[in-house]
Amino acid sequence: MPSDIISSCAGYKSVAMESERAPPRRSLLRQLVISLVAAFSTVASGMSLGFSAIALPELQKRNSTDYLDIDQASWFASIASIATPIGCLLCGPCLDRFGRRVTLLALNVPFMLGWLTLAFIPSPVSTPLLYLGRILTGLGTGMASIPACVYIAEVSDHAWRGMLVTWPSIGISAGILVVYILGALLKDNWRLVAGLSAAFPIITGVATLLVLRESPMWLMSKGRDAEAARSLQWLRKSGSKDTPDSIQIELNSLRAEPNAADGTEASNQTSDKRGVCESLALLKMPQAWKPLFILNGYFFFQQFSGIYVVVYYAVDIILQAGVSIDEYVGTVLLGVVQLLAGIGVSFALTRCGRRPMSLLSGVGMTVCMIGLAVYLQIVPNGSETALQHQQLSTIPFVLLLVYVVAGAIGFHTLPWAMLGEMYPPLVKGVAGGLTTCLAYLFSFAALKMYPSLLQLFGGDAANPKTSSSEGVFYFYGVVSLLATLFVLVYLTETHRKTLQEIEQEFVTRPITRGHRKWLRD
Repeated sequence: MPSDIISSCAGYKSVAMESERAPPRRSLLRQLVISLVAAFSTVASGMSLGFSAIALPELQKRNSTDYLDIDQASWFASIASIATPIGCLLCGPCLDRFGRRVTLLALNVPFMLGWLTLAFIPSPVSTPLLYLGRILTGLGTGMASIPACVYIAEVSDHAWRGMLVTWPSIGISAGILVVYILGALLKDNWRLVAGLSAAFPIITGVATLLVLRESPMWLMSKGRDAEAARSLQWLRKSGSKDTPDSIQIELNSLRAEPNAADGTEASNQTSDKRGVCESLALLKMPQAWKPLFILNGYFFFQQFSGIYVVVYYAVDIILQAGVSIDEYVGTVLLGVVQLLAGIGVSFALTRCGRRPMSLLSGVGMTVCMIGLAVYLQIVPNGSETALQHQQLSTIPFVLLLVYVVAGAIGFHTLPWAMLGEMYPPLVKGVAGGLTTCLAYLFSFAALKMYPSLLQLFGGDAANPKTSSSEGVFYFYGVVSLLATLFVLVYLTETHRKTLQEIEQEFVTRPITRGHRKWLRD
């Protein structure tokens, strides 16, 4: 989930002076390795997101010694989302006070403790320990939401930054796929999956300690110029082509850089002196409340259209959709498609506008969910028709695959990407923090209510193979349709616009693309 904030960090400026030439080969290779190690920190986030999908089927078996009832299972799936905002709040001060490298090291601690807690829970399962393990991995997910992107943006060359800052987002999708694969191989042993998952933060911590150097930009901001020079020289090392003079030029450009995160030094200094009430009062400005309304609405529809429900309940969703292939194999295929779609989106975002991608995403999600609901109404899950014509099961599976792709090109990624584009520097901290916290609260609510929603529409989360699930898919289809209409009416295009142009557009134009008097400023 949080995992997708990565693209919003593309606005961070590089430590390197903007250069017309491509970086030397050795420098490029070093940047690729450094970015890969930093991005690897988000793999554990993806594994935390996908873990409930492979653990819940075993935990909900009535003959299992670790049996969880429907309410306990919904808490197991959703409770990590409660801890994630806390991790986000911890992450910012850690980045500023202790540095990027230390934060990248520290975020592995809650992941490791969470996975080990889950791995060594005695049987029969203790629900407090089970929830504690999920809370710890959720805390790690929040702490991992930003550092990799910030670090990569600050140490990478301008020519490659646009591609490299998408790697943490791809790392999250890769983590989801890895835990799905482990679940498919170890179907009845979720504790072993948790134990193997604990190896990833350990590997990440060791690699971070051995490979990464502190960001020169952060060192400069702390007045540690000599250390910044050594770090930058190591990052840019390429034989005789990077002379001490060129390093000094880059350091001078860093010294002149006002504020990489927020745009101006003045706004940053002013924000330090403002109180909470004064900061909240700034949200009344049109360039603040308009994007706040749009992005919070976008995140609301993102969560309640079922995108993350499919990630967290993937195995159950496949069973409820009437797919005849092995549910764990199907889950792995969903993970592969999501990863490939995420890689494709990282390239598409540099060429396509946010509005058309969001509209295409919404339409695709609507068609897939309503199509899946209609199919299940005609061919009920577990019915004689479904059993006699198992080749029909390819239809719901294809619809699920297309739904994942449709979500990836818009609603799954773009709200996070637009956080860094739509808020002006003066309110970016308070507005971004408010939106992020609301997004995770929406996520918790959507995940917690899923079993109850399924039961409300006549389904049964405890018996997904024979459950009547078309009602819940109709629900997600209708929400996706409303989400598409919301995007059509309210979403402002930010592609190929400067931050100043986006801010000015919110000041001078109505919140909608229409011209109704009651919608004007």
